[in-house]
Amino acid sequence: MAETTNQFSSKAIAAAFCFAVMGIILTEGQTNFLTECHKKLAPRQCGWQIGNELFTGNATVDQQCCSRLVDMGEKCHKELLKNYLSSPDHANVNATEVWRRSDILWSRCSKISAHP
Repeated sequence: MAETTNQFSSKAIAAAFCFAVMGIILTEGQTNFLTECHKKLAPRQCGWQIGNELFTGNATVDQQCCSRLVDMGEKCHKELLKNYLSSPDHANVNATEVWRRSDILWSRCSKISAHP
C-alpha cells in the first residue's frame, strides 16, 4: 500500500512539474506577443470597457474601443482572453459564457468599425 502511495505521489509530482514547465514555456513564448496586443488597446479605458462587457454582460464598448479591438486583431483578442481566463485567479469565471460574449462583441465591433 505504501508503495502504491509513493508511486502515485511520484507520478503526480512529475505530472505537475511537466504542466508547470509547459506553462512557463508557453508564457515566455507569448509574452512579447501579448504585451504588444495589450498596447494596442490603449487608452486604458478600452480594456476596461471590453472587460466589463465580457465579464458582466453589459454592452459598454463604444465605437472607438471597438475599432481598437478590431485593429488589434482577432488573434490578439483571443490570446489575451485565453491568457486571462487561464489564471488561477479566474477559476470561478464562467469561461463558456465569457467566450460566448466575446464572439458577440467581436461580431458587433467588426460590423460597426468596418474598414473601407
